Amino acid sequence: MSFKYPVVMPKMSMTMETGELLLFHVKVGDQVKSGDVLFEVMTDKIDMEVEAPADGVIETLVGNPGDVIEIGKPVLIMLTETEVMAFDFGGDAAAPVAAAPVAEPVAAPAPVAPIVPAPVAPTPPPVAPVITPPPVAPVAAPIIVNTSVKAVPKARVEAANRGIDLRTVHPTGPDRTITFSDVNSAQLDPAVLKRQAANKALIAKGIEMTRGIAQASFNRRANANFDHAQLISAWAKVLRGRPDLAAHQHIGVSLIIESKYGSALPVFRDPDLINIDQLRALVTTTSDAAKNGKVPIAMLSGGTTTIFDLTSYSMSSATPLLFPNQVTSLTIGYDSESTKNISLTIDLNFCDFYDGALLLDALIASL
Repeated sequence: MSFKYPVVMPKMSMTMETGELLLFHVKVGDQVKSGDVLFEVMTDKIDMEVEAPADGVIETLVGNPGDVIEIGKPVLIMLTETEVMAFDFGGDAAAPVAAAPVAEPVAAPAPVAPIVPAPVAPTPPPVAPVITPPPVAPVAAPIIVNTSVKAVPKARVEAANRGIDLRTVHPTGPDRTITFSDVNSAQLDPAVLKRQAANKALIAKGIEMTRGIAQASFNRRANANFDHAQLISAWAKVLRGRPDLAAHQHIGVSLIIESKYGSALPVFRDPDLINIDQLRALVTTTSDAAKNGKVPIAMLSGGTTTIFDLTSYSMSSATPLLFPNQVTSLTIGYDSESTKNISLTIDLNFCDFYDGALLLDALIASL
C-alpha cells in the first residue's frame, strides 16, 4: 500500500512565517531515496535544501519556483510505502502524521443522455474564448564590467563573504586587478541588501525579547590554545554537569557565523557527545556553508546557549546578550597571542551570581 506524504515549507526560525520556493531538484515521477534533496527554499535568514524524509516517488509539485509559501503548507507530495514522521522544527521530536493511503481509481458511471426537446431556432456554435498568455517579465542581464577577473586574495574573500560577483566590480589595481577597496566600494545586489536588512531586524527582535530578563555577566582570561570544536564541546560538557540549571532536555550550542546575509546561527546539538575529530570536521563544513547563507535544516533550531567569537576582529571583549529561550551566552575576545577573554552572561531566573562564576571557572579549567 502506498501513502501520500506532503513535504511542507519548514519552519527555520522562531519568527519565520513564510518561505520562498527557489527551485525543485526533482520532477513528477522521480524515484527518490531518503536524504535526497527535493527543493531549495529561502527566508530572510538563510537558504535551505529540504531533503526527502523517506524513499518514494514524486507525485505532485504543489508550488512553483518564486512562490511565497506559508509554514506548514505543502510544497510537493510524494508517495511512500511506509508511514513517515512529519517535519517539526519547533521541538525536540517530530509528531507522527496519519498518512492517507492513495485511493484506487473508480470507474465513472456511463453518462445518461438527457431528453432534449427540438430547438425552435438554430443555436449558433459557441465562440471559443481568446486566452491571452500572461506577460513574461523581462530578465535583467547582469552588468558585466570585467569579464577576465583578476583580484587580490583579500578581495576574493571579501566578495565571497558579501555575496558580490567579482565580474561586476570595476578594477582599479595594476593590470586591471580588483583590489580590496574596489570590493568595498562595489554595489551589492539589492536582493542581498534586502535580506541583510531583514536578518538584522530578525536578530534585533530576538534580542529585544530578552532585554527584560534579569541577567548578569562575568569576564575571565583563558589560555588561547583552543579551537571552536574544543570550545563548543567543553562548554556543553560544563552545562551538562549542571542539570539543575538547564531549561532544556538537550544542549544546543549556537555558534554565530558571519554570512553574506548577516549573522547565521547553526546549532550543534549535544556536541560533547560527539567525537572531537568528527565535531571539528562538522564545525568546519557547517561554517563554510553558513558563510554562503546555507545551514542544514536540522541545525536551525534547538539552541540553548550561544557563542560569539570576536577574536578575528581584534576585539578584546563584549557583553554577550541572551537569545530567546536561552539561559547562557558566551563571547570570546582577543587578549594576546597566548590568552583570550571569555565573557559569560546568565539568566538569573535559572542561575545566581555564584552559579555564573562557577560555570565560567569550570569552562576555563577544561580548556
